[in-house]
Amino acid sequence: MLLSKFRQFIQVCSAILVNCYVDVVTTKTINTGIQKGICVPFLNCYACPSAVFSCPIGTLQHFFAIRVFPFYTISLIFIVGLLTGRMSCGWLCPFGFLQDLLYRIPSRKWKLPYFFRYAKYGILVLFVIALPYYTGDSWFSKVCPAGTLTAGIPWVLWNPVSASGQPILPDGPGVLFYFSLCLLIFFLIGFVFSQRPFCKAICPLGALLSFFNGVSLIHIRVPKKCEGCTLCRDLCPMDLNVLLEVNSGECIRCLECTRCGHIQVESSFYSKIKRLH
Repeated sequence: MLLSKFRQFIQVCSAILVNCYVDVVTTKTINTGIQKGICVPFLNCYACPSAVFSCPIGTLQHFFAIRVFPFYTISLIFIVGLLTGRMSCGWLCPFGFLQDLLYRIPSRKWKLPYFFRYAKYGILVLFVIALPYYTGDSWFSKVCPAGTLTAGIPWVLWNPVSASGQPILPDGPGVLFYFSLCLLIFFLIGFVFSQRPFCKAICPLGALLSFFNGVSLIHIRVPKKCEGCTLCRDLCPMDLNVLLEVNSGECIRCLECTRCGHIQVESSFYSKIKRLH
């Protein structure tokens, strides 16, 4: 239980740290500081009025749209992936934290069918790479529920102004906003009944980072003394059979499974040192 509380504390700190541009309340302008060029390893919409940093998925779309290879963003994803795999999904992502909170609401619970997990790879290829490349527009950002919540809705409520003092939305929200709002409501309701469905089936960043789980510096180990009590499986927010999928691409490295007392988290570097001895 202490681990869960600590992880929640980190998630709250992460959400506050990346969205601490409080001047938006008085200026009604989004932050355009130099630090906005820095990506964080989780979803955090660039267009959010209070955002201090930018989203790697939004940045990828932008560069694919202008047909320039995103060396910086790809490098960031590689570094984060090789170090921690999908750990930022379980410990830092504010939208993942929101899913965890809503799932606590008492209700009947359903597990998302496993085959839905493959959808995020199609979304990555189609909406983050292919469509932006061929149309010159950021398609995933247009309908991303995390972006709608943290950017679309605040823009409509506050109607921020541009640097010249003109309203950015002079005619109010359009059809696309209402479509993305309906999509957000659909997901928010779904978060109550199913645990982290967006992470499992939709998130393109999760799809990218999933390729590194098997080789990341931090990994999960099931020792031989495991008694097969299945407690780790019950604790897993991604509905994984931990004993068989211990380092699969679906693991978000939340470490909840370690609460059973048998599952362990290790560093690949530390493991190699131990073998030398």
